[in-house]
Amino acid sequence: MSLSDLSPQAFDRLTRDYLKRVALPRRGLLAGAAAMAGTLSLGGRPGFAAGPQAGGTLRVGRAEEPDTLDPHKTTLSVSSMTMDQIYEPLARRDFDNTVVPGLAESWEFSNGNRTLTFRLKPGARFHDGTPLDADAVAWTVARHLDPATASTSTFFLGPLDRAEALDPETVAYHYTEPFVPVWVGLTLGYTAPMSRAAVAEKGDRIGREPVGGGPFRLVSWSADRGMRLERFEDYAVNPRPHLDAIEFIHYPEDSTRLAALESGEINAVYFGASVPLDAVRRLRRNPDLSLQERPAQMMRTLIFNQSMPPFDTLEVRQAFSHAIDQERLIAFALDGHAVPAHSPIASSIIGFNPAVKDKGYGYDPERARALLARNGIAEGFECTLICNDTPVIRRSAEVVQAQLREIGVAVSIESLPIAQWAALSSQGGHHISLSTYTYPDADIVFPAIHTTGALNRMFKTYPELDAMIERQRVTADQEARQAVLNDIQDFVITGAHWKPLFEPLNFAVFSDEVRNARLMAGGDVLLSEIWMD
Repeated sequence: MSLSDLSPQAFDRLTRDYLKRVALPRRGLLAGAAAMAGTLSLGGRPGFAAGPQAGGTLRVGRAEEPDTLDPHKTTLSVSSMTMDQIYEPLARRDFDNTVVPGLAESWEFSNGNRTLTFRLKPGARFHDGTPLDADAVAWTVARHLDPATASTSTFFLGPLDRAEALDPETVAYHYTEPFVPVWVGLTLGYTAPMSRAAVAEKGDRIGREPVGGGPFRLVSWSADRGMRLERFEDYAVNPRPHLDAIEFIHYPEDSTRLAALESGEINAVYFGASVPLDAVRRLRRNPDLSLQERPAQMMRTLIFNQSMPPFDTLEVRQAFSHAIDQERLIAFALDGHAVPAHSPIASSIIGFNPAVKDKGYGYDPERARALLARNGIAEGFECTLICNDTPVIRRSAEVVQAQLREIGVAVSIESLPIAQWAALSSQGGHHISLSTYTYPDADIVFPAIHTTGALNRMFKTYPELDAMIERQRVTADQEARQAVLNDIQDFVITGAHWKPLFEPLNFAVFSDEVRNARLMAGGDVLLSEIWMD
């Protein structure tokens, strides 16, 4: 039976079950749950309030700053976790990754499961007071898909052809074919409606002055104080936040961020590389802090630019892969808080193929030197590596630099703020990119590896690889899709297009006054659940 032949009710269940399945990391899940057991409920200190309290400000220190808060112009995770508070998607996911209503109060599939029709919450408004209705939703989708927008995040929409406003409270999403991972993107701020009036008024400033319909509205964003979001009193969705405000404060250096936490200047640190891995043991011993950990749907990798010689040669890429000692890298740069990565699909994502571990190029510096010599590359070869400047990434790049020096390669590192790194690395002016992603689904191969992918840093087209990546997007049968994903992983690893480095753990740390904070699989927390004691 094809996906088009499934009843709308059965297809809806399939899409919801898919989200729950892909969003639950397997690696170390029980260990992560045990580590969180003492901190997932209400906090650590005795004598706390028995239930939620309204008010208070959550002050979050983080290692990175968004490049933009225009959801059609970014793919950075730090932008995503911020946009999820400012914009209201059609649906959201709860802590257990169940699809729950967002802007839409109900939905149904039709037309052979190629149309998804949403019934919107009546009376919803954007932060600027304009109607958040079906016309706004349809206009946002049209902007997202318009080639003139040059969006880097359209992959979150899948094979969506258009959105159609049927009446003020009803909008239909028309797909070219049934799309099982539909909720992976539609539960994120990337795909949420934007205020058309605000976009028209602000133009390019919309990325710094976003207007959505989410639980918090941006009231300020400055280089010295970061950004402040305040509760949107006309928020149309339940649950409504207890907090009055959230402040996201950028501390580029780990030591400064930790000092701010321990002094009480901020009361939370989470997401991405914000919790320094080399400080985890110290934080765990602090009785005034609650530390949570969870396997991350994240990986760090080296990607070779094949438009620049000699990385257009397989044996050279193999040599560089053989030069990397992952265990030593994890010990030196991450204090052991990671596992080696072996595939472009992280091991915590369903779709990872364990067999790919035996198909890569393990640490073998003698073999690396021999391959370089065979390709006419002698001692003193120079190349460039670009990375973002978060401390853990800088340290990782420096360890890689030292290991490549052992095979006679001199690596020049360019370390940039993440927004600049994202822009510059996409231009292809460097030999190697130290790249990262956070994503819950094996479809990460589309943005990361497909020729049109916004995160692709290989700079070479492989039509057979593109075809496999496109096929896995619309293959619903689990076994059939896994077979395609296995072929994709084999292609990338045996061809040494990537050298996967490591998969870190996600950590979050909160002061005693923060209650009911729960670390999610993607590294974010449900801010609507938090209250201050």
